[in-house]
Amino acid sequence: MRKKSEFKRYPHIPLLLSMKPSPRILLGQRLFWTEKKDGSCISLWLDEKSKIKISSRNLETASTDLQTLIKKCEDYPKIIELLKENPQFIIYIEACRKGRSVTGIEKYDRNILYVFDIYNKNSAKFLPYVNVHQHAYHYNIPCVKLFAETRHRSMKDLLKFADDALKHCEVDRIEGIVIKAYKIPEQFADWRQFEGGLVQAKIKLDVPKPLKRKISKGEVILPPIPDSEIMGAIDKVWQELGDNKFRDVKVAMPLIAKYVSEACKEHLFASPKKNLFIFYQDYLARTTK
Repeated sequence: MRKKSEFKRYPHIPLLLSMKPSPRILLGQRLFWTEKKDGSCISLWLDEKSKIKISSRNLETASTDLQTLIKKCEDYPKIIELLKENPQFIIYIEACRKGRSVTGIEKYDRNILYVFDIYNKNSAKFLPYVNVHQHAYHYNIPCVKLFAETRHRSMKDLLKFADDALKHCEVDRIEGIVIKAYKIPEQFADWRQFEGGLVQAKIKLDVPKPLKRKISKGEVILPPIPDSEIMGAIDKVWQELGDNKFRDVKVAMPLIAKYVSEACKEHLFASPKKNLFIFYQDYLARTTK
């Protein structure tokens, strides 16, 4: 009987105001506000034969181009050293390419790998942020920064702090913040999105607070999808196809349209006003050396 793959997709992170069952699940919890890096989500892990696996968000085996990018980073050997010392880990990293970031918000001086989470296969739990940072520190691996540690008793207080966090992002040119908590209320213990004992939400600079405005016939007017979300969807397509197939418009564009449509439905955004081909060309211009 074939052994089940240990590939584990990283959980989807919802926007704070639209997270399920409610943002109130964060109240009373010890919250870690970590800076969100603007790159490609990658997982590094060892299979049952102790072979190193490099996976993208959706593919157990990342495209050849993406794997080549990861292996050439100076941070890669250090992450592999950490992984071999702890074969029970799945190490999640944000792969940021040199130059302007995927959404154009940040700029990187080199190809860099940031550790942002670690999953322990033995305990079936994500490590708390403090432990993630400690592992990264001891192996001299870049780790996402901790902006704040808080506890809130009311939604008003939580949302006020979220607004303050976005001001920090604006000043320091950071894409956004990921809010992490490690306690799951008993009634939600079986919810799939909380698998691994991790509750998360995100806030981003370019995402407006979800607003719905009813007009006479009852239609809902949704905010247009931000450019950064479109570029993020296009980056996922590049991750899956690799350079050669991605540059084939007939192959790439249908998949881009699919992923952008899924993002609109997921986050309650309206369809983009500009032609997606313009964003595709912009992505190629940014990533062409």
